[in-house]
Amino acid sequence: MKLFRLLLLSLFFFSSMGQLPSQDILALLEFKKGIKHDPTGYVLESWNEESIDFNGCPSSWNGIVCNGGNVAGVVLDNLGLSADVDMSLFANLTLLVKVSMANNSITGEIPDNIGDFKSLQFMDVSNNLFSSSLPPGIGKLGSLKNLSLAGNNFSGSLPDSISGLASIQSLDLSRNSFSGSLPTSLTRLNNLVHLNLSSNGFAKRIPKGFELISNLQVLDLHGNMFDGHLDGMFFLLTNASHVDLSGNMLVSSSSQKLLPGMSESIKFLNLSHNQLSGSLLNGSDLQLFASVKVLDLSYNQLSGELPGFDFAYELQVLKLSNNKFSGFIPNDLLKGDSLLLTELDLSANNLSGTISMIMSTTLHVLDLSSNALVGELPLVTGSCAVLDLSSNRFEGNLTGMVKWGNIEYLDLSQNRLTGPIPEVAPQFLRLNYLNLSHNSFTSPLPKVLTQYPKLRVLDLSSNQLDGSLLTELLMSPTLQEIHLENNLLNGAIEFSPPSTAHSNLQVIDLSHNQLDGFFPSRFDSLSGLQVLNLAGNNLSGSLPSSIADMSSLSSLDLSQNHFTGPLPNNLSESIGIFNVSYNDLSGVVPENLRRFPTSSFYPGNNRLRFPAGPPGSNDLPGRNSGKKPINTIVKAVVIVACVIALIILIMLAVFILYIRTRRRNPPGQVTNNGIRRHTQTNPSGTSRTGSGGALIVSAEDLVASKKGSTTEITSPDEKMAAVTGFSPSKHRHLSWSESGDSFPAENLARLDVRSPDRLVGELYFLDDTIKMTPEELSRAPAEVLGRSSHGTSYRATLDNGIFITVKWLREGVAKQRKEFSKEAKKFANIRHPNVVGLRGYYWGPTPHEKLILSDYISAGSLASFLYDRPGRKGPPFNLGPEAQDSS
Repeated sequence: MKLFRLLLLSLFFFSSMGQLPSQDILALLEFKKGIKHDPTGYVLESWNEESIDFNGCPSSWNGIVCNGGNVAGVVLDNLGLSADVDMSLFANLTLLVKVSMANNSITGEIPDNIGDFKSLQFMDVSNNLFSSSLPPGIGKLGSLKNLSLAGNNFSGSLPDSISGLASIQSLDLSRNSFSGSLPTSLTRLNNLVHLNLSSNGFAKRIPKGFELISNLQVLDLHGNMFDGHLDGMFFLLTNASHVDLSGNMLVSSSSQKLLPGMSESIKFLNLSHNQLSGSLLNGSDLQLFASVKVLDLSYNQLSGELPGFDFAYELQVLKLSNNKFSGFIPNDLLKGDSLLLTELDLSANNLSGTISMIMSTTLHVLDLSSNALVGELPLVTGSCAVLDLSSNRFEGNLTGMVKWGNIEYLDLSQNRLTGPIPEVAPQFLRLNYLNLSHNSFTSPLPKVLTQYPKLRVLDLSSNQLDGSLLTELLMSPTLQEIHLENNLLNGAIEFSPPSTAHSNLQVIDLSHNQLDGFFPSRFDSLSGLQVLNLAGNNLSGSLPSSIADMSSLSSLDLSQNHFTGPLPNNLSESIGIFNVSYNDLSGVVPENLRRFPTSSFYPGNNRLRFPAGPPGSNDLPGRNSGKKPINTIVKAVVIVACVIALIILIMLAVFILYIRTRRRNPPGQVTNNGIRRHTQTNPSGTSRTGSGGALIVSAEDLVASKKGSTTEITSPDEKMAAVTGFSPSKHRHLSWSESGDSFPAENLARLDVRSPDRLVGELYFLDDTIKMTPEELSRAPAEVLGRSSHGTSYRATLDNGIFITVKWLREGVAKQRKEFSKEAKKFANIRHPNVVGLRGYYWGPTPHEKLILSDYISAGSLASFLYDRPGRKGPPFNLGPEAQDSS
């Protein structure tokens, strides 16, 4: 109301002066009403009636450009405005030439009367919140030269009337939700220089005829859903220098050729993330990319060998990653004699061979990761600043790094590198990223790691590094991430003396090492720390209250340690991931931690409880039971009754199976030692014969073997184990069947091997004959072959049908990890016809999870030769007259 009165007073004042506000001013004041927030006051404090010029155009208003007495431009870019505007008001600005309101938060629509903006030449409302579809009247803007609607919420298809933009030179409709097919009328915009329709939902074929637009320099259609073949005619005849058709579903122009030819005008070509196939070049196509400076064909299905590209004299960036290229890497790409390559990406292909030297003086970025490259690391790296050789098969040590240049980014992870990390510093003064994870490096951490002045990310995880943690690392002023998990680091976590330097650490992962001591109270000095993982160590003591001061923490994992005492109160509310399970904590869970699932606290922590118990936690250890004692007694009685009933059913089933077996297979003759033998039927109905079959001893055999002794009595468990091959006293967790040689119950209990539900440790292979993950080994079906004082042997069947022998070592048999690894490698080098080959070993997170993998030998058992059991191949075993005489 107050504004209305002010407007009336203004009108009265202007009328008394003999002049009223112009139509342009009234339209701008109405537009101002839609502005909800103006953080800088650029518009709201400037556009007012008191500053109106009497010539009809408010030239003193911010963002207003006048031409005589008319408004010619409205420029409100980058002001952070929040507004809901009516663009149709600008139709009243009869001489409006420019509207620019980019990079704000303005909502609205392109009005149906957009065709009335007769004088409009420049319109940029990019990066706002405009919506709706383009009205057909857009084609009436015959004077419009530049139109940018990028980064909004426009939708629908493009109207055919868009061909009416006769003067348009730059058309940018990218980053919207337009859909449908492109109208062929687009190809009739003869003055078009720049066309960007990327990141929309356009589909079907790209219309033909863009090569006829003689002035077209940039064609960007990436990030849509175009399909069909590449238009060979366009690539032959176009004058465009920048062509980006990436992120679509395009296929090669023919099954033999990627393209029939290439115009010399194309300097930038991006066809990545499509469905292109075939070989890159044929013998007659060596000059196809001769004039291209940037070529990106990554993420396609191209195959064959790589050409040398020695004909591409102007090529500076070459990206061919994530294809199916094979063979060797051409030397010309790495020597740089005739090339000006600055960036080369050949990652995620099937390339093989060695890389002896990188001699190029222009190559700054080289990515050869995820291939099958072998041999030692290159002796020299030329001018490479970014070098990624990860996920290959490089071997040897890092001694050759002393000749490498000034590398800033180095990734050698997931190879087969060994030995210590050398104390190399001078040429790595620019290094900001170092990843040597998933190798077999040994020895303590080198102190040179604390001398790289620009190092931000350090990843040495999953190696065999030992020794103590370098105290200077935790207070480094440049390091942001430290990944040292899955090593053999020991000792306490200590901080260097306080200094004026401020630590910028955001991620610390020291999990699954052998660290001991207490939780350092100085962790709270790392004010920017977001992720802290100390799981799987030997840390002990109580958790300090200073953890609550780590206000930026978003993930905290202290599981699998020996922490005691209560949980600290008032931990940061920013924590989204929390785990303290497998400790010895006690007391009540603080209120702000009760939002986490019970798996964050249990198993372990038997004396840690919730005040009233979290939902679904009735069976959690350490939780007080609020029910009457009678309920516990009833539960116990029901459980005992169920167990007794189950035992009776099992014994009945065993008895029935035994009777049927006796009837089906009459007992054979008694051998000299007085033990009867027969072929046991597999409970699953599968015949188990042959030299590789499992040996089953019946209950009667077990009784007969113990005759003559008045002190030995066969227990029901022993009978059951003898008949079924399974001991009820042994309950295993691993889902492998235990059909195989049976043993007395007391031996089974003595040689019990506890197995987890899933293998989560690390699986090492000593040669290339077997490849699998711990998860795949967990799923492999297996049978018990036998047991000894060292553990239990299984025959595991891999997915490809190959048998291997897996021996699960008893707790205490295996040495320390480092010694165990050395012994395993020594044993793997033994080659003898009477020695079974060792193929690998598994090292789990707990002391009883140690496995060795070897070849499976299906030569039968010694008992089959001694007692001539059914299914034995070959003649009866004869000791000879000499052995009989000696006996």
